[in-house]
Amino acid sequence: MIAIVGGGLSAAKVVDGYREAGGTDRITIWSRDPYGPYHRPPLSKRLLRGEAEPDDALVHPKDWYAEHDVDLRAGEDLTSLDDVQADTIVIATGARPRTLGDALVLRTIDDSLEIRRRAREARTAIVVGGGFIGCEVTASLTQLGVQVTQVVREPNIFWTIQAPPLSEALHETYRSHGVDLRLDATEIPTDADLVVAGVGVEPNIELAAAAGLEVRSGVVVNERFETSRPGVYAVGDVAEFFDPLFGRHRRIEHWSNASYHGATLGKILAGEPERYDIVSAFFSEEFGRSFRSFGDPQGHDSTSLEGDFLGERAVFRQFRGGELVGAVTFGIDPADEDELKEEIRAGAAATR
Repeated sequence: MIAIVGGGLSAAKVVDGYREAGGTDRITIWSRDPYGPYHRPPLSKRLLRGEAEPDDALVHPKDWYAEHDVDLRAGEDLTSLDDVQADTIVIATGARPRTLGDALVLRTIDDSLEIRRRAREARTAIVVGGGFIGCEVTASLTQLGVQVTQVVREPNIFWTIQAPPLSEALHETYRSHGVDLRLDATEIPTDADLVVAGVGVEPNIELAAAAGLEVRSGVVVNERFETSRPGVYAVGDVAEFFDPLFGRHRRIEHWSNASYHGATLGKILAGEPERYDIVSAFFSEEFGRSFRSFGDPQGHDSTSLEGDFLGERAVFRQFRGGELVGAVTFGIDPADEDELKEEIRAGAAATR
């Protein structure tokens, strides 16, 4: 039997990959969340704005799991890996949002529905944070007609992406939509009808640590998602995985990473010779415009900009030692994306 502890996107994708590769073992998923596996990107966008409902976010309908010989235990929690009787254990426990006083947070379907409910009665809101959740919630609340003050401690929104031209374009976009954007902020105002915090997450490593697995920023795994204990794997937001492309361990908290981890591990468990081997990528959408980020800009020493992030097309390239290691794009087609990823793959190999 395969036991998956955690019921997010990675868990569902393990099942997908395993069954598609011919795996036949019985699978059990323990999901603390009563909804079972679902996609999180809609929570800060379409679901929050009332353009979608919870069922629209589900990875699969609940009856799909029984049809694929999966015992989905939605709403059940585990307190120890010792409670799991299985030949193979997959840790997919994800992460939880950091809290900020009484501010609402956004991680689950119910969190999104509560913010949506409160937004119907709110005239003003304060959103703390300049990353994915802070920026997407700010945009969605603004589109719902709420006057938003966004408080960001860094000098730019999306600071960690290290793409100033993108940030500067978004600053202009947000302010043009009436957002009171406060950068380099040291104080958080309290005079609003609604306060939401998007100040990062903490990986749920407790079960792994209690079981004696190696843990650093997450549960440490190799490129095949194997932990320090044979037969135990970790994927998704909780995994600090080895990226052979860049030659180092990383932990990535994005939909595309969770999806890829899960599907790849599913194939591995079915006996296929897979490993992590992809140029990492993620996306975000604000006010109907989406940008994408590729690769790993850590330690880049030069950049170039083609186009304009306020226009129809832009490519911001990040180089290390003259080699392309990362890029942020807007408005490019899939063929250009594929070519860019291959350039990053070659550049990463040259800098290892």
